[in-house]
Amino acid sequence: MNRIYPHPWKPLLSRLAIATVLVCGAAAIASPQPTAQTADGGKYYGPLVHGKMQGSGKLSYASGAYYEGHFEQGLFSGSGSYHQSNGTVSQGEFHQGVFQSGKFTDADGNVYQGKFAAGQPVGKIIWRSKEGDRYEGQFKEWKFDGPGYLRSAEGDEYRGNFRNGLFEGEGTLTYAQPQPDGRGTFSGTWREGEFQDPVADRQTRANIETALYGQRALLDRTLAGLLPHQPGKINLYLLAVGGDGAQEVFHRETTFVQQQFDRDFGTKGRSMVLLNSRNTVAQQPMATVTSIRESLAAIGARMDKQNDILFLFLTSHGSPDHQLSLAQNGMDLQNLEAKELGTLLKQSGIRWKVVVLSACYAGGFIPALQDEHTLVITAARSDRSSFGCADDSEFTYFSEAYFKDALPRSSSFIDAFEKAKVLVAAREAEDFKQAGADDEKNHSEPQIHHAAPIDQYLHTWRTELKQP
Repeated sequence: MNRIYPHPWKPLLSRLAIATVLVCGAAAIASPQPTAQTADGGKYYGPLVHGKMQGSGKLSYASGAYYEGHFEQGLFSGSGSYHQSNGTVSQGEFHQGVFQSGKFTDADGNVYQGKFAAGQPVGKIIWRSKEGDRYEGQFKEWKFDGPGYLRSAEGDEYRGNFRNGLFEGEGTLTYAQPQPDGRGTFSGTWREGEFQDPVADRQTRANIETALYGQRALLDRTLAGLLPHQPGKINLYLLAVGGDGAQEVFHRETTFVQQQFDRDFGTKGRSMVLLNSRNTVAQQPMATVTSIRESLAAIGARMDKQNDILFLFLTSHGSPDHQLSLAQNGMDLQNLEAKELGTLLKQSGIRWKVVVLSACYAGGFIPALQDEHTLVITAARSDRSSFGCADDSEFTYFSEAYFKDALPRSSSFIDAFEKAKVLVAAREAEDFKQAGADDEKNHSEPQIHHAAPIDQYLHTWRTELKQP
């Protein structure tokens, strides 16, 4: 429910003063011919008194705009409905050309019901979005402002104060479904839509202290637990990195991928996760440039560098200058740059590699990683965002398409990429269609780099994996 309500609104209602009729006739309201025409080209059907529109009638324009209802002295007055060419509708009571009370529907299908002044909703208003959200409370400049009650289409409820369309001051938010941390109600003080959470603040401080004194031992134990190369086989080693601890989606993805690879690709005992999360500081090593460097070195020391394969999965936020976010709540960590990752992989001495990056702008990592022994897959082009990063999401769009949907029914990592690319494009297109956006300029366009040597070697490994 972390949205701004309402959305940016359409132009305000304006004073609807209608010009005096210039050309008069004797036609009745039922006549197909207009009774008269206004100076601005409007056609009027209805009675006239002293050359002005009076009583029940209809005024329409070539643009498609029209008013139907009561007139007084040539102006909209009394009950009526005004349909503008941009799709907005004002239905209710008018006075001297100005809409005063009733129901206003904007061009997006959102409805405001109540009183209006100077072209804006005033006092207590009932608002309903076309998606099913409902608000009852005060408005200011077309935004929730003051005490109110909001219920989302999903069943989440907020009761309290608003400012500029956001939760502000004292209020209680109750979710229809518990959040990732198990809580369903947040009651207290809000600032610009963000809950001032004393529980989270205490946890952040505790996590910092835990990390200071416990992370070294956690990383050492994890690295020491890696199994060595099994002679006579091509072993696959997995390193999964969840970079940004502000959103639990990266935690869920790395957990899923480790379980999937241990089950389906023989990495049990040869897989590890580096993770930034508010919930795992005491259980798992954090994702930092140093821990990634040491993990690659430790894996290289356990494996046969010339014959085994490293599968490196990194999921986080990415930046336009091609840095992967490494962030733990309350800690300022160094991000992982594309060039730095390329250097770390070269220093590891590991020959055969598969690198999958699920992040915005991840395609910008390809030049620093590509060689004939490395398969590189990214969730987006170097200049495009990817989608699905949210604290309550199970997966980002690409990771869900690749690991959950495509990989279990694919013959290779490359085959899974081709399937996932289609799934991601279809999902994004549906999102863009609903939002009215230009999908050609917004698609993430996942990328891949591979060469014959790595393709053939992965085929050899996959064939060997299927053997009993």
